[in-house]
Parts: sequence; structure tokens; C-alpha cells
Amino acid sequence: CSQCGQKAAQRLQLGDLRRETWEKWRLFELSVARTAGRLLLRPGTVAREYVAGARVRHVHPLKLLLVCVAVLLLVLNASGFLQVGGAQYRDAMAMMQRYANWSFTLGFFAVVASTVLVFGRRRYNLVEHMVLATYAYAVIILLNLANQLPLLALRDPALVLPWREAAKWYMYAAKAVVLAVAFRQFFELDLRREWWRLALALVVFVAIDWLLRRAYAHLIVAIVL
Repeated sequence: CSQCGQKAAQRLQLGDLRRETWEKWRLFELSVARTAGRLLLRPGTVAREYVAGARVRHVHPLKLLLVCVAVLLLVLNASGFLQVGGAQYRDAMAMMQRYANWSFTLGFFAVVASTVLVFGRRRYNLVEHMVLATYAYAVIILLNLANQLPLLALRDPALVLPWREAAKWYMYAAKAVVLAVAFRQFFELDLRREWWRLALALVVFVAIDWLLRRAYAHLIVAIVL
């Protein structure tokens, strides 16, 4: 492009993501903040623009997700969100934290599975579905970060337990809203004709996410035993 210097882009493939990950290994850049800000309102649009070739304008999706996960783990530790509770609970959470990098991937796989199953791969290939899931899940992690800010400000351990119980419900609702917006923008859905497809994608996501988390929990119990 004569205006921004972006190279002509082909269809996004797995090799492209692997190469760009190595080329852009630095995590903290101004582009991360710019992309994160735009993602909050237009996650599906950012993902669609990225797979269409606008890769100079947006931060690499894997880099953004890694930054969000790293910051979330720091904030969770600082707020005591995972430490408050009985000794047995704290021991369990200590073990869970050792598997934290795996647990964050569960929702990602649920998003990919739901979009591939409901919207198919005729317009977008599997890697492009993965880009959508990565950007969408980065927004979800940012919302989880925002959920921790009051705990950081108040510094009251008595608030952590009720806050954690309430978050199980309203954060799942927030996750559904983010995914609905991302799916509609990425696939450019006409809600008057395709509302049922959007609703089906969310139902499939919830079902797969629940199954993956149950399987993950049983795996952890099996490891402990």
C-alpha cells in the first residue's frame, strides 16, 4: 500500500501466524494498547480486518492474548482473588495456578469449535476462525481485569469471596455479549434474517465450554489422586 506500507496479503494460513509470531516477539508495544482499545467495541471488525490483510494496523492476536493473560495473572495475584478461602481451597487454587496457562485456552477452543460448527469454513478457514477466537478472548480477559480493579482499590479480603461468587454469573453474561458482538461483526450477520444462527453459536459455545471445563476439572482431580 502506498499510504501505509502494508505488503499485499494472501489468505491467512498457519505458516503466516507462526512466522509473524517470531517476527513480532516483543510483547509490550504501543500497538498493543491501540488494538486493545478498539477491540473493546469492535472485536469482530478488528479480527475481520486482520484476516483480510490489515496486519500493520493491528497487533498480532497471539501477542495481544499473551499480554492480557500475563497482566491478568499479576492482577489476580495482587487482588487475592484466588487466595482467599479455606486451606483446602487455597491448596487447590495453588495447584490450579500451575495449570493456568492451559486453563485459559479452554474458552478459546470453545469459541473456535462453535464458529466452525455453526458458520462453517466456506468463507473463512480454520486459522482465520482462530484469529477471531483470539481477539474475542483477549476482550474477555480485559473485562476480567476490569472486574479486579475494585478489589485492588478497596484491599478488603472480606469482599473477595462474595465478589468471586457473583462474578461467576455476571462475567459469563459479559462473555456472551462479547462473543455475540464479535460473531456479528466478523461474519457480518444480518440479525433480522440470521439471529437464530447467532443464538445457536452462543448455545454451542456454552455447551462446549462447559464440557471442556468439566473434562479439565476431572483431569486435575485425576492428577491429584
